[in-house]
Amino acid sequence: MATVNLDLTPIHQCSVSGCTFNADVSCHAPTITVGDHGANHCGTFLGLPTKHRTAPEGHVGACQLADCKHNSDLTCTASAIDVGTADSGETKCLTYSAA
Repeated sequence: MATVNLDLTPIHQCSVSGCTFNADVSCHAPTITVGDHGANHCGTFLGLPTKHRTAPEGHVGACQLADCKHNSDLTCTASAIDVGTADSGETKCLTYSAA
């Protein structure tokens, strides 16, 4: 079983029911990446039909959103984040806040 640095920001909840790592609004990916080329979305989203519980709770492994006030050297400094689906249908970090 993978170990996770507990200093990483935990994912409080994820409401993206179509993600294979989401079970009962809880992210079970050991770590996720937020952002991709400056776009605010969960880069770890995986839309497979089978649910996977690889870790008891997910954490933010990396944040690529340089303009987020919670980003310090690609590390999320928020106390916890929420992930959800935006009106556009994209899976996003709902805790994102412009610096």
